[in-house]
Amino acid sequence: MAEKITQKQMFALIAEKCADDAQIVEFCQAKIAQLDKRKNAPRKTPEDVLQRRQAVKDYLAGVEKAAVKDIADALGFTSPQVTGAIRGLGDAVVAEEGEKKSAPKQYRLADADAETADVDQF
Repeated sequence: MAEKITQKQMFALIAEKCADDAQIVEFCQAKIAQLDKRKNAPRKTPEDVLQRRQAVKDYLAGVEKAAVKDIADALGFTSPQVTGAIRGLGDAVVAEEGEKKSAPKQYRLADADAETADVDQF
């Protein structure tokens, strides 16, 4: 079985093998530049997502525990937005199973230190 190579390595190999064709070399160099640009672009969380996470965290700080639907209704978000915010908060939020199997999960802050944690770190 042949050794796996990256797209960047493949385009470099094609450019090397077809060095006499300027159009192919130029195409391969452009593709390598695109791959480099895509890989090095930092990922930034949008401001509205950070605000939603902070709002959910602040809400959970004021209650013992709450279901996603309760949080969504109280804050005016959709359930998927609240679920995404909870997922984005990571270990700062703990899920607890309901008393019955059909009961929705209840979410609460993990501990008192989570209240002071900065949302940007998640």
